[in-house]
Amino acid sequence: MRRDELTTAPSPDSRHDFLVELRGEPIPGTRLTIRLVPDRLILDSDGFARYLAEPPGDAPSPEALAMAVLDDLNNELVPRWVEVTVERDAPLPHRVVIEDRQPNWDNPQLMARLRRL
Repeated sequence: MRRDELTTAPSPDSRHDFLVELRGEPIPGTRLTIRLVPDRLILDSDGFARYLAEPPGDAPSPEALAMAVLDDLNNELVPRWVEVTVERDAPLPHRVVIEDRQPNWDNPQLMARLRRL
């Protein structure tokens, strides 16, 4: 199962919010960026690379791919906050951004910095 490739490790310090960003190309011509604030688990980058090598077969559109990745990350990591961005240039420029967060989690200072990035 594709989701099994999303291997994790304990967070080095779950008391603090920190941002993790990973990028890859799961399908030729399709760029995927994830940004997340981990909670108790962090994502292993090697596992994420293996995960990208097996893109969801049931996700033909950028929207479906973004939702599939979001669901997988939420199931395996339960991050405090996560954003998934899928971009394609052909046949037309197409960008999908989806975000999710744990109930009652907020870090206004971190979110304000993200808007400037």
